[in-house]
Amino acid sequence: MPKCFLGTSLYEACPPSCRHSFAKQDVDEDCIAKNKLEAFLQDKVTFKVGFSAFSQIPAKTLEKFIWISKDNLELISYFLYIGEPTLVREIIESFSNHTLSYLFKCDFENYMNIRESIKREKSVKHMFDIRSFKYWTFVSYLRICDLIQYFVRYLKEPEYACQFIIILPSEIVSNLNKYTGLDFEEEKTLYNALGDSIYELPLQSPKIYDHIMQLFADDLEISIVLSTMAGLIERQQLILETTEKLVNFIGEHRIDKNFQFIFSEMTGIEIGTASEILNQLLERKMITSSQKQMIIDFLNTGKLEL
Repeated sequence: MPKCFLGTSLYEACPPSCRHSFAKQDVDEDCIAKNKLEAFLQDKVTFKVGFSAFSQIPAKTLEKFIWISKDNLELISYFLYIGEPTLVREIIESFSNHTLSYLFKCDFENYMNIRESIKREKSVKHMFDIRSFKYWTFVSYLRICDLIQYFVRYLKEPEYACQFIIILPSEIVSNLNKYTGLDFEEEKTLYNALGDSIYELPLQSPKIYDHIMQLFADDLEISIVLSTMAGLIERQQLILETTEKLVNFIGEHRIDKNFQFIFSEMTGIEIGTASEILNQLLERKMITSSQKQMIIDFLNTGKLEL
């Protein structure tokens, strides 16, 4: 029975941290983790053995394994789905853009096939809300930006690249050309691939509004629609900035100080806008429903009833 260079047989789990211990050595030929993955597909070894092989296999060997067959790809996608975020991030970020783009296109195809069956679920707004594809949110923003550039510049497939914009934080989206290295025309191609969702982008990242207006100054239809959104964008920026300011303060101070600060920041803000800010705090579990109502009552009446 073949054994690896550490003496582990096909039917035994790979030792923990094997990947890290031998990362700088060329152990590809002596590693039987690939055989364990193949054996798992054939129901010849246990789940523990199969998943340990996925966790410890050298990155370049795992990439070769993915490209062998669709079954292999689906197995690795499954392990990425159930793996711990730290492990998943480490594995994905070791892949080349060539492999990552293939993996994402297969995931996106699967998402499109099941979209009709899930679109009535209010909790599902995009593909990354679905547990099977949530592992993409574990990947670093810089790695995602690198993949965006690869899709746009080298594969000429901005329709895939634009899917990632939804999971990038506002500060990254607001300076996307800086992080992706895309030029003016490439960036315009990327945003055009969003279709009607381009009008949602400034609501997600208000600071990008002026830049988008510049990009599409020659596109009459898009620029006219965007120009009508100026007031809405300004309001959204106030909501996001105030929310972040309050979240940072609440995390560092006593509850009595929190309310004093919230009241001072909210005074003068229109009630509807204030309510949306408080909803953001509620979603992040920074305040309770009763505390939200107390603050709203105070803003309405100027009186605090405990």
